[in-house]
Amino acid sequence: MTLLARSRAQAGLLGVVLVVLVAGLTVLASCALLLTTGADRARQSALAATPAADLRVDVELTDLPADPAGEAAGAGAELTAALAPLDPRLSTWTTSTLRDLPAGPDGRRLGWLTGVDDLTARADLVAGSWPGAPAGAAWPAALPVAAAEALGLQVGDVVELAPGTGLEGAAETAPVTVQVVGLVQPRAGAWDRDRLAGAGAVPDLEFGVFGSLRLPAAGPFLVDPATLLAAGPGVERVALRAAPDVVVVPADLADRLAGLPGAVRAATEGTSRVVDPLAGTLAGVAAQQAGTRGAVLAVAVLAGAVTLVALGTAARVLGDRRRGETALLRTRGGTRRQLAARALPEATVLALAAATVALPLAALAARVVLADRLPGSVPGALLPAAAVLPVLAAALVLAVGLAVLATRQPAPGRAAPRGALARSGADLLLAGLAALAVASLTDRTGADPALVGAPVLVLAAGTALSLRLPPLLARLADRRAVRGDRLVPVLVAGDLARRPLASGAAALLVLATAAVVAAAGVHATWAVSRTDQADLRVGTDLAVPADGLDGAAVREGTGGTVSPVLERAVSSGSVLRTDGAAPRLVAVDTAVAGEVLRGRLPAGQDWGSATAGLVPGPAPAGVPGPGAVTVTGSAGRQPVSVTTTVLLAGDLPVVVTGAITPLDGAPHDAGVAVPAGGAVVGVVLDVAVDEVVVDPEATVPVTVEVDLPAAAAGWSVAVPGTDGGVTDARLAEDRLQLTGRLFPTGLAVTPERVVLTPQPAPSALPVVLSGGLAGDLGLGDGDTVSLTVGDAAVRAQLVGTVPDVPSVPGAPGVLADAGTLTRVLLAAGELPGPPQAWWVGGPRPGAALPGAVTRTGLADELRTGPLQVGLPTALALVAVGGALLASTGAVLQAAAVRSGGRAEAARLLGLGVPRRTVRGVVVARHVAGTVVAVLLGAVVGAVGTVLVAPAASGAAVPAATVQTPWVTWAVVAAGLALVGSAVVLPVARALVRVDVPAVLREGSS
Repeated sequence: MTLLARSRAQAGLLGVVLVVLVAGLTVLASCALLLTTGADRARQSALAATPAADLRVDVELTDLPADPAGEAAGAGAELTAALAPLDPRLSTWTTSTLRDLPAGPDGRRLGWLTGVDDLTARADLVAGSWPGAPAGAAWPAALPVAAAEALGLQVGDVVELAPGTGLEGAAETAPVTVQVVGLVQPRAGAWDRDRLAGAGAVPDLEFGVFGSLRLPAAGPFLVDPATLLAAGPGVERVALRAAPDVVVVPADLADRLAGLPGAVRAATEGTSRVVDPLAGTLAGVAAQQAGTRGAVLAVAVLAGAVTLVALGTAARVLGDRRRGETALLRTRGGTRRQLAARALPEATVLALAAATVALPLAALAARVVLADRLPGSVPGALLPAAAVLPVLAAALVLAVGLAVLATRQPAPGRAAPRGALARSGADLLLAGLAALAVASLTDRTGADPALVGAPVLVLAAGTALSLRLPPLLARLADRRAVRGDRLVPVLVAGDLARRPLASGAAALLVLATAAVVAAAGVHATWAVSRTDQADLRVGTDLAVPADGLDGAAVREGTGGTVSPVLERAVSSGSVLRTDGAAPRLVAVDTAVAGEVLRGRLPAGQDWGSATAGLVPGPAPAGVPGPGAVTVTGSAGRQPVSVTTTVLLAGDLPVVVTGAITPLDGAPHDAGVAVPAGGAVVGVVLDVAVDEVVVDPEATVPVTVEVDLPAAAAGWSVAVPGTDGGVTDARLAEDRLQLTGRLFPTGLAVTPERVVLTPQPAPSALPVVLSGGLAGDLGLGDGDTVSLTVGDAAVRAQLVGTVPDVPSVPGAPGVLADAGTLTRVLLAAGELPGPPQAWWVGGPRPGAALPGAVTRTGLADELRTGPLQVGLPTALALVAVGGALLASTGAVLQAAAVRSGGRAEAARLLGLGVPRRTVRGVVVARHVAGTVVAVLLGAVVGAVGTVLVAPAASGAAVPAATVQTPWVTWAVVAAGLALVGSAVVLPVARALVRVDVPAVLREGSS
């Protein structure tokens, strides 16, 4: 029989082989596309959606020599070289030293010069013209509208900026005369390199050594950048910013950016500082893609393993169909190599045909799946060589394997009920390798061999071990059946007990089902892990930046439970973490923590119970308004002034700063009015002395009485300072009358702060620490630790630990009550500030405020974002491919039944067994084998999910927890069992219609 004629005669079986090859190669090609063009497009899309502030590179030059232009040119050249071949889109912001302006009505004023080379992109011209190069002695300058109003300047005015500030180098700096030629309005968000961030004017710019002076300032005077740089001395800072288009990133860009600080230092003489958010963004993208790459590789290896098993099963069935031809060739002297070489052309044609179909299918699937999920990316080549070549190589390998396996002759004698793996003990070795792989998964990330190999090893070992079970079950069923009087159970059980169920189609069904079940389990684990990450990152249902909003506006806009949030950096002694992360303090209203806080906690714990030790007792009501506040006091002959600050009740205390009043024995209006409905919950007195007129070594008695709109009895006093400016401070029981002693000499140097509150601050701040920080500090419940919050030293007491503090994932965190923290810091002399954010629990559906972030929105982004496409897509592919190969395995098993069951069916029919009974035997035997294999595969897949799903879900904080989607698994198992069982029905009908005499004569011959 010629090759073509044989292929035509066995077209159906070869079609099944082709389906196996197409399914396997399509999954492999899809994974290759995800790892090549898909990864490139995902990176492009992620970078396109990244805020511009995270894609820039800043170089700042200070302590400049006499030629700042050369310094700027050298730094700019290094920055451009580091980003090559990308267009750096460089902008330079040159700022002069502070200079004296002509004195105003209140005395000395400061200004400065700035040169911006892309000024027209950062401001709008309101009046006049843009500044250019000077044509005469006066430099053309533009001024922000707010600065012009503060200085009383108009277009056409001439101003001299003199270097009379007393700074080092001022003597070498020449005065500059400018003429105002234009007024501009700074654009929002474009003036972060300006001294005042585009505000134009401030009444108290810190100035001098250690910011010891505060003077009014306005500016900048915007001049031609080249002119300012060429002026030489008097340039304080040159800030260069590159904002490259990073859609296509060179492979070595991260390495070049890492070397940029050293390159800039080598090219400049002054002090340089590189701020590189772009490098951090690229590193984050690379880390996420490395995790996805490892998971996709693991899926590709698993798909390859299932394809190999399916191909082996198909080759075995094909070899059984051609057993007579192969035996004849062997009797004529054909060797195994010759037989394989003879079968290789056919196998190669099948493999290449499968690759020809699989590659376009994979490309089409990738385009369809990724079309709407990667906005801002360039599609690129439809079939890049990096994806085509591995698929073609795999096709040729599969062709060789098919040719070898299809010509392999079975060993003589009855087949053993146990497979070769079980007989040799190789399944136990495979299980040992799987155990080692699972044990090494801890702290593995990226395309680590353990992460890539563990899933296939676990499922393969589970498949091999599980196939030890069917022969045992069949023998038990056989023993039970022979005691009965029904023919079908005896025939089915006896046949199952004697056939090699531990190999072939049964192995394929088990492994393919396990792959589908594990894919569903890993996807469920991955999806829930993204939700857990979002919960912890946001920390609540809805996080709203404060940005001037008060609690009432947030409540009205969201309809949820609202808490203010204070976030501070803290330190504790010399404890350092290996990852360099600084501890962060998060303070919320712990009375509503159960309704507001989000983030996974250990079983049996919720945020209400976790923060129970932080909830403060009832707060005093305060002194109600309305009314004014007056201050009366005296300090003998020593002139003393007091600045009164009143704290009003609110979600957090509202600070209202009053006027400076003298302590001259007369009552003075403090400059604070308490509104109706308001209540005073604190008073702060800043005591200062301008000139000492008494003995410099002596102290003087002082009395200060603060009159509020209502009586204030039982208040407490605290003097946070340690300089001794105010001592022996006491407060009357029935009113706010402070007595004590002052040290005028000390107060002339540093004012002293006195804090009056309705109740004393706690001796220690109750805190809940993240588990990692508590371990680093070696603290247990009840222990105390000293924390530095801002400039204040705070004694904190540990009342509990949680895995992670909300909004501080994976980093050291401290959780406290916002009200208690405010009181403790106030007692330490720090005035309360506005909250950094508002957290809302249970907001109305669809509630949104400017800049708000929801945990559900972030969870969706983490599941569907550009960098998250790879893993769920690969899992879907392996699930579809596994289901198709499992069905193909059932078809192959049915084909084997048809090929090897003709003689048995003829014998049974010849013995007078009814056709219905014979059909029932064939169907029951196939269904029993299929159902057992599918159930075993489901068990193996479930176990595989437990063992590898957390690692396959990527490095996550909090760590991924295994999810068991029982409903999905049940549907998968039922569907595969139903499809696998149904394919035998036409075979059973065909077998009972065989020509009994002809088949029996064929068998006897």
